[in-house]
Amino acid sequence: MKNLIKYTIKNLNKEKVLKEILKVSNITNIKILEQEMTFCVSVKNSKKIDKILDSKGAKILNKKRVGTIQFLKSSVFRLGVLIPIIVFLFAAIVSNLFVFNYQITGNDLVSSNEIINILKEQNVSGIKYKKDINISNLENAILKIEQVSLVSIIFYGNTLIINIKEKVYNEEYVQQGKFLPLKAEFNGIITEISLIQGTLLVKEGQTVKEGQELVAPYVIDTNGQMLSVKPMADIKANVFFTTYTSVPDENVTYEDTQNSLINKQITLFNVPIYLDAPKCSYAFYRIEETNYDLTTNLILPFKCKIVKYIEQQQIKTSNYFLSNKESILNDCKQKTRQFVKEYEIIKEEYYNIDSNAGINNITYTIVVNKSIC
Repeated sequence: MKNLIKYTIKNLNKEKVLKEILKVSNITNIKILEQEMTFCVSVKNSKKIDKILDSKGAKILNKKRVGTIQFLKSSVFRLGVLIPIIVFLFAAIVSNLFVFNYQITGNDLVSSNEIINILKEQNVSGIKYKKDINISNLENAILKIEQVSLVSIIFYGNTLIINIKEKVYNEEYVQQGKFLPLKAEFNGIITEISLIQGTLLVKEGQTVKEGQELVAPYVIDTNGQMLSVKPMADIKANVFFTTYTSVPDENVTYEDTQNSLINKQITLFNVPIYLDAPKCSYAFYRIEETNYDLTTNLILPFKCKIVKYIEQQQIKTSNYFLSNKESILNDCKQKTRQFVKEYEIIKEEYYNIDSNAGINNITYTIVVNKSIC
């Protein structure tokens, strides 16, 4: 089909108009009606035709391009519109078969991270094919959480919605002011919080001291009223048990020699009546003291006190700390482990030595992750 212009005109003398047009162009697809006439001419002659129609007083009712090129242009346009629509519909249908998002609602007591861990254990995370998700198994796994009483899981578009209903401890709601805050039993850095009821006063990563309040004994209801509750929570923290010891570089010990000196003193009614006390000139010594009765007569209770001065010599050991470092550290370790219960798992264990002026200050630390309330 050639590339043509289709005219629809209104003119009383149609034959004369056609005769003038034939002088400049071929005419096809002529259709003459009572009031109107339609015909097609070559596109290249359209300007000449317009002048002829204007000179003959013909009124152009419609003028449009027809033929192969116009058909191809319109087809391309239609395809350009239809293809994106088809692609969009196909993508929408395919994407509806997958889950892209996960939404958890209704969990005030249960941590979202705890539910996310269950999703991962059930191999439900990231982009997931809906048919690969076993809703029943997932609900049963979440129901094993102590604070969960009911769970409902549905697909909403590309989102998996997990709706949690938690247990309510109604028996704990009593007159305000009866319960005391939950306090820390140890110093530590909080690593995990599972709040059951009450108002949380701390957060993960916070350093707390022994006796510090962790959970307040109240909640605020939907009407803004304060209700007294027994604070309940499982709060874990890294607890640091530490011992301190100082050891000199040089160790000094004392040993007895063969020399000794004795002082004697006799008393009556605790009043000295005889004293034999040579002066002690030993630089280093230790004392042994003995007391005994000289008579059994209660009327005259003579008593004797003997003080023995035993000379000692000083022995200095150089490099004592370096020579005995391993045994000293092991002793520190055993002293520190006395604070750790048998069932507790040691997370970290380290020591620090600060040496200054011949004295080695040892700090031995054991870190245990445990409940602190």
